[in-house]
Amino acid sequence: MGSSNKIAALLIACAMIVAPLVAAADGEKKMSARQSCARLSGQIDHFEGTVLKMAQERDDALWEESTEKHVEHLRARRASLCPQYAEEERILARARAEAERMRQLMVSAAKGAAKYFSGGWY
Repeated sequence: MGSSNKIAALLIACAMIVAPLVAAADGEKKMSARQSCARLSGQIDHFEGTVLKMAQERDDALWEESTEKHVEHLRARRASLCPQYAEEERILARARAEAERMRQLMVSAAKGAAKYFSGGWY
């Protein structure tokens, strides 16, 4: 009789743990792909338009950098979920890579020019 009470108590405890999880899963609404894309686009617009401007106005480099990284993350997520934005992200990634290559070229040219015009001092 004692072991059956323990089993019953264990079953009741398990039911108490699992019941809220099942109820929460039933109550959640799944968003469609279109809604997810619209939500991500809205978040990107908000962070680029409002939060990034606030960080720039306050001259907070860390906040600005973290906001840009967050926007990058949102764009990547949107590109993976929404095929219409995937091509846009590929073009932007290619442009970023080209800009970085150009920046490195300019740094190299500036170093060469400094060495030439300083007579080898730099």
